[in-house]
Amino acid sequence: MTFQRILTTILLGITTSISTIAQDAVTDTTKSTSGDSNRNVLMNASSASQPRQISLGLPISGYAYIYEDGLPVSYYNYQVYPYKSWHNGVSHESVRTMSPQDMVLKYGVISYSVDSDSKLAGDKLEGKLNYSLNHFGRQTVDANLSTPLGKGWGLSVSTYQNFDRGSNHLDITSLQESAHFYKAAFSKSWNEGRGKTGLIYQYSQFREIIENYGPFIFVGDGSVKEYDGFKLGLDQYRPANKMIKFLDIETGKMVEKDNDDANTSKIHHVNYVLNYQWDSGLKLSVHSKFKHGQSYRSNGSVMGVSDALAGSGYTYENGTEYLGKVQTRRMLHFDGFEHSWMTNAALTGRSKNLRHNWRAEVDYWLNHAGVSTSMYLFAHEAKKDPKLLLLNGNEGYSYNSYAEFYNGHEHKLFGLVSDEWNVSSRLWLFGGLRLEYLNVRGLAANDMYEGNARHVGFSLADPGVVKNHFSNNHFNYAFIGSMRFALLNGFGLQAEYSSATTHSQLFHYGTYNYPTQKGMTTNYFRGGIYWKNKWIDLTSQLTHITMSNSQERPNFSHVLTQDAGDLKAGMSESFTTPFFYDISTLGWLTDAIITPVKGFNLHLMFTIRDPKYKNYKISPTFSDGVTEHYDFTDKTITALSKMELEIEPSYRFSNWRVWLSARYFSKQYINKTNSLYFNGRWETFGGVDFKLNSHVSFATSFVNILNQKGASGTIASADLITDPSLYKNYVMAGTFIRPFTFEFTTKLSF
Repeated sequence: MTFQRILTTILLGITTSISTIAQDAVTDTTKSTSGDSNRNVLMNASSASQPRQISLGLPISGYAYIYEDGLPVSYYNYQVYPYKSWHNGVSHESVRTMSPQDMVLKYGVISYSVDSDSKLAGDKLEGKLNYSLNHFGRQTVDANLSTPLGKGWGLSVSTYQNFDRGSNHLDITSLQESAHFYKAAFSKSWNEGRGKTGLIYQYSQFREIIENYGPFIFVGDGSVKEYDGFKLGLDQYRPANKMIKFLDIETGKMVEKDNDDANTSKIHHVNYVLNYQWDSGLKLSVHSKFKHGQSYRSNGSVMGVSDALAGSGYTYENGTEYLGKVQTRRMLHFDGFEHSWMTNAALTGRSKNLRHNWRAEVDYWLNHAGVSTSMYLFAHEAKKDPKLLLLNGNEGYSYNSYAEFYNGHEHKLFGLVSDEWNVSSRLWLFGGLRLEYLNVRGLAANDMYEGNARHVGFSLADPGVVKNHFSNNHFNYAFIGSMRFALLNGFGLQAEYSSATTHSQLFHYGTYNYPTQKGMTTNYFRGGIYWKNKWIDLTSQLTHITMSNSQERPNFSHVLTQDAGDLKAGMSESFTTPFFYDISTLGWLTDAIITPVKGFNLHLMFTIRDPKYKNYKISPTFSDGVTEHYDFTDKTITALSKMELEIEPSYRFSNWRVWLSARYFSKQYINKTNSLYFNGRWETFGGVDFKLNSHVSFATSFVNILNQKGASGTIASADLITDPSLYKNYVMAGTFIRPFTFEFTTKLSF
């Protein structure tokens, strides 16, 4: 049975069963229900401190979008990442999910995100303190104190301290993640609380060494098994060398840095908020933000695992020849900064007959940013507690064969309007439009000059390198339209269509290839039924999302036919360059919250989809002069499941709450030819909360209850192969989700 026939059969069955009992449903609310608020973006199986990303059927890249006080925490999700200066905790009045409907107008992208508001002082003294720890040694302290100062003035101060050793304790650092946040907010309220303004300052120092890698045996049937006794998530897979040595892309000189210093960010935020509501219901909101951030990050991502044979050139640091499995890594050292100023002003109001809720907003964003990315390869043993390996006597090699550089400004001026129209008791309409002017200009080292071509030993100080000026203007636009029609009380039809077109931003200019000036358009449709009464809130919708001219910088591996640079014939070369292609995903999603009895809540979500690459043809040329041709059109997108299931029951009684959360992801393809895949996996969470009194409560939680390995990633050498038999019982390395983790939190408030 085809995918489309499965969708049709299931949807018709649900529609028929619902229609027979919808007569008893309650009256609709005006807001369209879509299940967006049930997405649990803060429960992340891969990280204890970052929101998770939710795929709508497009490849997941980068990190989740995060908003704070009406504006993005980071100008965009690259290098000075938002999670480095944001956390979920008591320094916020509220934290919630922002739906694709909101993001398409606010940011011009179709995605889920986190939205939050800083805690401002109220009319009484308040204090909150949370202390958390887990059995691997992670400890966090999260505290806030807010107090009125008289005559409407108030002060709120917060601090967040995180000390995380990680589950696979590393010799190169004492803490894999260390965060120190300090926030102070002065506020003023007037006119019986209808007006409130605040000035918020935050300083954050964040250090993170990304090291969730490990080796395992890929059996060939989608399963993995333990390799050489290595326990994913518990054993160390990084040499004990505490220093990194790279060829600085700007100066052309070798630089040595401590791992801790090479992964530290220091960021300042100054936010201003103003909210005022008139007697007529008209509301004015003004948000302005200045950010000054410097971020260093050294990401030693894993490449392929190969065999070191006699004469291959691999030795220990003492010169002894090494024979055995070799793990190759690509180290990217990022030196990035963001100096941004973003301001928006919005008016919202309602018509006299209460049928229209409208919004008008204008924004101006300015960003001065830059990144210098130095790169090299290094190798170590493929085992627990590995030793560093030298290649031909060198600790690193292939310096800056891939490297990035840009330094420039980006200006955005945009406005948006939207209207929510309650046409009648049965019909609800919503529409919005966003228009944006974008100017990008600065310095880079692109292919406008032949001497800028990346090669082993490349730097901006080379005689043939010429920094090129760039300046481009674009118009981006986004719009959305949605409707909801009640066939019966509590039951009806709903549909939504949104579109967003964007162009290359500042960070796209960092590579050798000059970025495309074509627009990248995403179109998203969802439509189906809703059913809502006292015990169920359900939506069931077909979804279709497309993206044109998508940009990606994949790593392809090629076995050299002749010597090239530091690599000999027969060895694998990693090749990275931007490619452009289209994407199309058809799916079906059902989301339901069921509350059959008091205190019990069950959230269910079921998704099936068929994510496909479109117009994806590539012809990479490798260092030995060999050009290969590939066509991935109609192949399933890697690292995306065709089926996802979420089951989240919770029960509250007396002062107790017991909850569980289980997510199932079906098999995911490892390579673009779809010849290799990982079997499906579960991500499981659970916990027990107890409220002792109005001031003290406790929470216990468990991550990865089933203790699944959650192995994922790619086989760099296999991305282009079509014969899966070559990779049976193949030793590879990849990422993993957090191992079984017990967490305990004490919460104090007054």
